[in-house]
Amino acid sequence: MMKGICGKILMVDLTTQTVKQVAYPQSFYRSYLGGGGIGAYMLLKHTTGDTDPLGPGNVITIAPGVTTGAAVSGVSRCSVTALSPETGAVGDTQAGGNFGPFLKRSGFDAVVITGKAQQLSCLIVSHDTAEIVSCTELAGKTVLEVHDALSSRQEGKKISILQCGIAGEHMVQYASLASDLNNVFGRTGMGAVFGSKNLKAVVVSGEGTVPFVDPDGVKALARTGADRVRNEGAADVLKRYGTPGIVQPNALKGNLSTHNYTSGYHDRYMDLDGRSFEETIASKGTTCYGCVIGCRKTVKCEAPYAVTERLGGPEFETLGVLGSNLDITDAAAVAKANELCNNYGLDTISFGSIVSYLWECMERELIDPSAHEAMPSGGFGNAEALLELIELTARRIGVGDILADGFTRTVEYFGMDTEPYAVHTKNHGFAVHMAQVKQTMALMYAVSPIGADHMSCEHDWLAADTSEAAQGLGLLNPAEELSYGIEKVRSVVYSQLYYGMLDSLGLCMFCWGTGSLYTYKELTDLIRYTTGWDVTLWELMKAGERRITMMRMINHKRGFTKKDDRLPEQVFTPLRNGPTEGRSVDRVGFTSMRDTYYAVMGWDPEGVPTRGKLAELDLVWTT
Repeated sequence: MMKGICGKILMVDLTTQTVKQVAYPQSFYRSYLGGGGIGAYMLLKHTTGDTDPLGPGNVITIAPGVTTGAAVSGVSRCSVTALSPETGAVGDTQAGGNFGPFLKRSGFDAVVITGKAQQLSCLIVSHDTAEIVSCTELAGKTVLEVHDALSSRQEGKKISILQCGIAGEHMVQYASLASDLNNVFGRTGMGAVFGSKNLKAVVVSGEGTVPFVDPDGVKALARTGADRVRNEGAADVLKRYGTPGIVQPNALKGNLSTHNYTSGYHDRYMDLDGRSFEETIASKGTTCYGCVIGCRKTVKCEAPYAVTERLGGPEFETLGVLGSNLDITDAAAVAKANELCNNYGLDTISFGSIVSYLWECMERELIDPSAHEAMPSGGFGNAEALLELIELTARRIGVGDILADGFTRTVEYFGMDTEPYAVHTKNHGFAVHMAQVKQTMALMYAVSPIGADHMSCEHDWLAADTSEAAQGLGLLNPAEELSYGIEKVRSVVYSQLYYGMLDSLGLCMFCWGTGSLYTYKELTDLIRYTTGWDVTLWELMKAGERRITMMRMINHKRGFTKKDDRLPEQVFTPLRNGPTEGRSVDRVGFTSMRDTYYAVMGWDPEGVPTRGKLAELDLVWTT
């Protein structure tokens, strides 16, 4: 009997209304680990280069990792992988909470869904069984309303609910998935994939157990994490304030997106920092399964906006893209915008970045708001206009119907003279971290297979670090701060492979990332205690590389080329104000980094994995 693994994957065809269980050998799990590794494998196996992301042929995989279910800090994350409606490329997103552990407890290592139901449906998974049930009465309901309705039907059972929201039903290209209200699978439009399949929600039971090889070893790791949180600076900040606690240090470093990424500093940054609104709108802390950090902070207020604590609170990224990047520094207003996005199922990052584009174009008089249906007249700093745009976009009303399809269609609609102010890569909006400030982010935003993403590799600090966090990955020569050289590229590559592995295992970077709560040695211990595999870090890094390479092959088959690994024009313009005033991405330096990245990854000059690299990773079957 395999330990840490259920040994079977649930295959669901919504068109034929069939559900079957498929067994996979232990070697499959050791090769792909779970999460985004299994998700990328299923996409390569079951889709083609012409598969429509919003068609019944798209395959969406919901998968935790082989260690999931262990009550250890940072071991609860789950991946959702499918072709992205937003980018047309591979889509992948992760979140913590209970859904991944409860899916394992229900008896499955993953759920793979294809087809399209004739009517709005839910998938109910419990105790090694699953059924597809009609839920047409939930059409048009908010995340809160659906959560309460589905919870009431389960008679007090321990369940976790994953649902798409109203934006997903309307197939907004960057619609998110909500898990138990306080956890969001935000990026790449997986909510729209649910909507395209007439799949409102997946409900899983947490009544079962997951057997592990060494339960005492697992408990010892849990105690180690709990002891370290009390003395570890970054973890302590997260425990006290959540990610809102990092607004201040990022602003002081000139790394807080402001006014559509034209500055890295906002002079009212402290209004958005968790330390400032702790006394006014902070409510309580919540945590993911088995985690002692508890970085998820909720908010609650009555005025000037009524905000419920049930839908969580704004994370650092949301405080940036819906706050400073729009020149809105009222924390209550940002909290209300976050609540609406979560209740309708909108990714706050992609939505916020497209609104900042819209408002800069209005400021430059390239867009006349009065000439477009249902467009609010307010721009930068106008919270009421932002809240109205959320409603319009989630329901595809007026100009919201244009914004719902992302940057490419929106730029075409408003005119190509607005394109220089559209900050995206592969139609995927930028996060708060500034490409103009961090060379690692400039490179990763361009080459990431899912589009601009700030969590696909470690940031610049690792390239300059001299501790075991860097040296344990083989980064022995610290890079200069503003360098575009090989040291930065090597840091991007090695940490991308490492985080690719974490996203397959379902591990949180706050606990298991480079230089965080646990060591590299304790990572291999975790896998040995759960599965019994005597793995090495080298083997795990190769699994991460296997995932990244499969994602690259998916995009290659779909026609993506080196030309798509680009940066928007805005990042080549010097920043205004603050500690990083005058900084911009160097075009020559960026191009050199990208070409060197391809070479270090074992890809050809056009960014296509070579046959030798595919053979090394046992991926020749992908060609």
